[in-house]
Amino acid sequence: MIPRIRWVSFAVLALLTIASACLAAEGELVYKPGQGGVGGQLGGSYFGVDRMFGADWFGDYSKWAMPRFSFAGQFRYVHSRHWRWQVSPGFTWTAYKTGTAIPLTDVNFPNDRVKDNMLVQLLSSTAQIQYVVKRGRWFYHAGAGPGVYRVWIENRRSIYKDPETFRLHRGVYPGGSFEFGAERFLRAITTTSVEFTWVNHLVLAQRHEQFPNGYDSNLMATELRVGVNYYFDPLRRKKQGIEIIEAK
Repeated sequence: MIPRIRWVSFAVLALLTIASACLAAEGELVYKPGQGGVGGQLGGSYFGVDRMFGADWFGDYSKWAMPRFSFAGQFRYVHSRHWRWQVSPGFTWTAYKTGTAIPLTDVNFPNDRVKDNMLVQLLSSTAQIQYVVKRGRWFYHAGAGPGVYRVWIENRRSIYKDPETFRLHRGVYPGGSFEFGAERFLRAITTTSVEFTWVNHLVLAQRHEQFPNGYDSNLMATELRVGVNYYFDPLRRKKQGIEIIEAK
């Protein structure tokens, strides 16, 4: 787990470094239709309710789950004054409060009775349409869209296995996300914004025929993140090339 966190952190820092280098050359750009944007965010996540309806909202994914770090990147395209689209890969995970009972016997470690060495990991890839409202240097947005999620459960670094079907608890599932955010553009660097985001993911991970003995529910993860965005004109180089050719 630690090497994975280290690599993700390095990737986010590299992204921010590249964005800073680009600012020196293209600092005159501002947010407007036709621009693209890249960014990275760090924050925390919490695996909330597993079931949207019913007497027991908290299932095996969320019961006594502990907050953990989350990481995400995003690419945006500004379509109009109020609308833009975004694609965003991300990663987060959860561990559990010491002494939390395991819902079923782990085939790999049958003597384990608690989740002390257990992790649930979530790799996300989402697409959203976002509605944006401008207030001075602040841009507020609300967005929603579909996603594809990879979920896997580890106990002592081994994939958890259902004791009845012997299926490994890992898979790729459909789902969706919605988010609210606010970003403020810097006065001196008009291509760069600092953004705060609240994101919710709903993963349709229920597979009763595969996992009848536990972790057989949907999953909802909530994230609070902060990061930076860099906006640029993706057609600028092409336009400059056309101008040079015309000048010749």
